[in-house]
Amino acid sequence: MARVPDREDEGPGGSPGEFSDIIKSRSDEHNDVQKKTFTKWINARFSKSGKPPVKDMFTDLKDGRRLLDLLEGLTGKPLPKERGSTRVHALNNVNRVLQVLHQNNVELVNIGGTDIVDGNHKLTLGLLWSIILHWQVKDVMKNIMSDLQQTNSEKILLSWVRQSTRPYSQVNVLNFTTSWADGLAFNAVIHRHRPELFSWDRVTQMSAAERLEHAFSTAKHHLGIERLLDPEDVAVQLPDKKSIIMYLTSLFEVLPKQVTMEDIWEVETLPRKYKQECEDGDFSTQQVRLEEERGSPRAETPSTVTEVDVDLDSYQVALEEVLTWLLSAEDVFREQEEVSGDVEEVKEQFSAHEAFMMELTAHQSSVGSVLQAGNQLVTQGNLSPEEEFEIQEQMLLLNSRWEELRVESMDRQSRLHDLLTELQKQQLQQLSDWLAVTEERIRKMESQPVAEDLESLRGQLEEHKNLQSDLEAEQVKVNSLTHMVVIVDESSGEGATAVLEEQLQRLGERWTAVCRWTEERRARLQEIQLLWQELLEEQCLLKAWLTEKEEALSRVQTGNFRDPAELTVNVRKLAILREDMGMKRPTLDQLNELGQDVAQVLGSSGAASRIDEDQEELTQRWDSLVQKLEDYSNEITQAVGGTGAQTAAAEAAPPREPAVAERCGQEAPPPPPKRRQSPGDSEAKKRFDTASAELLGWISTAKSAVQAADIGGYRKMRDTSDLKERLEVVEKERLEASQKLDELKRSGQVLLDQMGKEGLSAADVKAVMEKVSSGWKDVAQHLEEVSRKIQCQDDINVYFEEMGQLERAVAQKDDWLRSAASSAAQPAAVLRDLCQQELSHLASLSPGLERLRATCGALASRPAAPGFVGDSLAALLDHFQATRQRLEEHHQQLQKESQPSPEYVESLQQLKDELDRLEREQQCGTSGLGDPSQVERALQQAKLLCESLEAQKPRVDKLAEETKALERLAAGDVKEVYVPELQRVQGRWDRLKVKSSRDVKLLEEIASKLRTFESGVQVVQKWLDGVKDLLASERALQGDADGLQRQLDQCT
Repeated sequence: MARVPDREDEGPGGSPGEFSDIIKSRSDEHNDVQKKTFTKWINARFSKSGKPPVKDMFTDLKDGRRLLDLLEGLTGKPLPKERGSTRVHALNNVNRVLQVLHQNNVELVNIGGTDIVDGNHKLTLGLLWSIILHWQVKDVMKNIMSDLQQTNSEKILLSWVRQSTRPYSQVNVLNFTTSWADGLAFNAVIHRHRPELFSWDRVTQMSAAERLEHAFSTAKHHLGIERLLDPEDVAVQLPDKKSIIMYLTSLFEVLPKQVTMEDIWEVETLPRKYKQECEDGDFSTQQVRLEEERGSPRAETPSTVTEVDVDLDSYQVALEEVLTWLLSAEDVFREQEEVSGDVEEVKEQFSAHEAFMMELTAHQSSVGSVLQAGNQLVTQGNLSPEEEFEIQEQMLLLNSRWEELRVESMDRQSRLHDLLTELQKQQLQQLSDWLAVTEERIRKMESQPVAEDLESLRGQLEEHKNLQSDLEAEQVKVNSLTHMVVIVDESSGEGATAVLEEQLQRLGERWTAVCRWTEERRARLQEIQLLWQELLEEQCLLKAWLTEKEEALSRVQTGNFRDPAELTVNVRKLAILREDMGMKRPTLDQLNELGQDVAQVLGSSGAASRIDEDQEELTQRWDSLVQKLEDYSNEITQAVGGTGAQTAAAEAAPPREPAVAERCGQEAPPPPPKRRQSPGDSEAKKRFDTASAELLGWISTAKSAVQAADIGGYRKMRDTSDLKERLEVVEKERLEASQKLDELKRSGQVLLDQMGKEGLSAADVKAVMEKVSSGWKDVAQHLEEVSRKIQCQDDINVYFEEMGQLERAVAQKDDWLRSAASSAAQPAAVLRDLCQQELSHLASLSPGLERLRATCGALASRPAAPGFVGDSLAALLDHFQATRQRLEEHHQQLQKESQPSPEYVESLQQLKDELDRLEREQQCGTSGLGDPSQVERALQQAKLLCESLEAQKPRVDKLAEETKALERLAAGDVKEVYVPELQRVQGRWDRLKVKSSRDVKLLEEIASKLRTFESGVQVVQKWLDGVKDLLASERALQGDADGLQRQLDQCT
């Protein structure tokens, strides 16, 4: 490859820069042609649907409404449009356009709504070309593409053209650009399928512009094809490819389509054959001749410039194509964002740049081919000196820009590589440090003794949940490490990869161990909590049951009975108590077993001792109740013996009572005489006692269940689903028991009436009914109170859940502020817009805050409202206000940064004022030059003007640098004002500098000539004075011409 030239090596006249301008100019010409062609295509579509035509495509399409009109006609579906004239309405319309294109599988690359609204010419043309390619090109060719199982529409179109023009020896179509410039190919395609329309021989006699006009007119009048192209747009050195494809697709749509796989293979073979020749480097004439002798129907011109006989036109076309690509590659490289400091962003940048480097590698052979072709042209010696010099300059330009782009790209790749490696190492080190801290944290948690009470266990569970939350937060970083980018180069080799893999494996094993331990400990703690909770609930229920039975036993009368009925009631109470205790005994045994299980699972001597104490207390109360029941039975037996009520004594005595009487040497009293059955001994009284005892038992159980479901104190977040389920069970049982209560009230009232009629005491029945009614009301009241507290806790849960969402949203703004403060990769204008978006989103949270205020007021008005509700809201409001203030301050700062500084504006104005003054001085200095002294003064003024201009050069350069930074950082409206303004100022400075330099040179020439003229005038004047003196002295030789001439010559 040629040597990379220094800047000083560039040829005179600035040929590389001029040739770059030529390339850019040609790209602009293509854009102009595409604009004209695409506009005609759009208007042709609009004319069919009766819509007004487009005048200026870049302006008319900015608001998106005309694009939606176009897509309505192409898709056949009505599309809603926003009619407003603001930028927001335009963006919404264009975004709807992009959405419709996405739904129709139209491929778009790096085209956004703002590009179209801002009138970006290049991207607007790209958007329209994507639409045309989908609905004009691919839609027209979809059937034949399906039949031939081909996906490349250009290949099929080129095959069809070559097949159609095969009989015409003057036509050889190899591409969609230069092969169409002379107009023969267009006419050949039409004549092949419609030969009756014109004479081919007449066409060959025309000029290129005439042929193109003939083809377009014929297609318009006879085939109905719109004149999308004009002859002056095609009869150029390098016509626009997209416009040619558009027009050919219209021809393809109306003319016969005869394409075979052989035609496609021919197109595929040409590039592959010459590509292989280029790689082999063998371009012998014999090899080309052999290819021609293999039966090719016509001469085939290679598609590259690396053939044997390189011509200047082919070289220029290939050079322009390569340079056009190179310029676009430079633009892509310059548009790449600054290297970020975030590892994920660096990964994306590294991947994108890797793709860019692969594209460079893919085009390296093209650059080499053009340079080789240029060397061939110079070596052949068929060029003029001017052409040879131009080619050498072009080759220097190409090689210089290629090498510069390649070196800069490799440098960026190296920086991305080093930074990514360093960031990933930091990630690994951070994870290792975090694991070390967590492992130490786990060791401390393992060394802690098991909780000795349920509240301490809940604390351990809460601590474990915090550990799990930290694990989940760290999981995001671990996931990032699973997608590490590993770069293997010559310096690192496979050893570095092995070390990295080993490090990742060790960290993975440590991470897995931490996760496994955390999960196992969580399951163990939850199991202990469930068992312990169940034990405490069962203990609470049994304690409540024992309390109830103790109270019931204390109300049993053991003596001083007024009548046998009263004796019978108390005997029956003892019998019911004895039966209930017999049924409850298994519960006590099960509770003892459950306590042993919990103590075994806990493995803590302190907790086991506390459980044993609770169990011992229950056992003692049980034994005490049994002993009291036995004592009461004995007392009633003795009372029966005193009153002679043997029947009642037999019913009340416990099973062991006869043995006791026998040991005491007593004999059972004789049975009492039979008497009339009293209402107290009736079947109704038995049913009443049974029903009341059942209801009292349920009331006791329900009280215990409701008490167990009581939440106690309020918390910020608490799961109440289990408590609500328990209350639902109690409420369901209460509804079922309410029928029994009603029945008990009815039967009790009947019993009271009957006992009142017979003059019997009904105090015991009334007492039972009052106790049942009071207990029922207590259950209902306690149930309502606990339900209200649970509902309040649910409201608190919802309140703090909403508060958490708002808190996270505000925290995201804090994170954004921190990242924005540390990021210098994005322009200030972009950051300002992003900051405005964050401010708008933060403002949208205000309704949520107002709802929280109202909820907080409602919660605070409830009885026993927790104080942390208002405190948490106050903290959130303070955080919200502080974050909003910081965002507003940051937005104001960015607003200042995206605007030019006052010093910049002042310096620009001073420069403009100085240029105004210098221009006035220049105009005054070059007018009214009548004598040499004025010329000298004008020359001095012109030189002073040049010096003044040169003195302003640093200011101009500084403003140019500041404007360049402003162009990168400032908003679009600011750039649109100051960038053109500086360009105008620079233009004035350049023009004034050139004119002043020219004036100085001109005045110097005039002054020099005036001095020469004055000197000559003085000589002539002196001579004239001598002649005058000679004639006055009468010494002149009159009549003697030669003598007089000699005398005149002697005059000085």
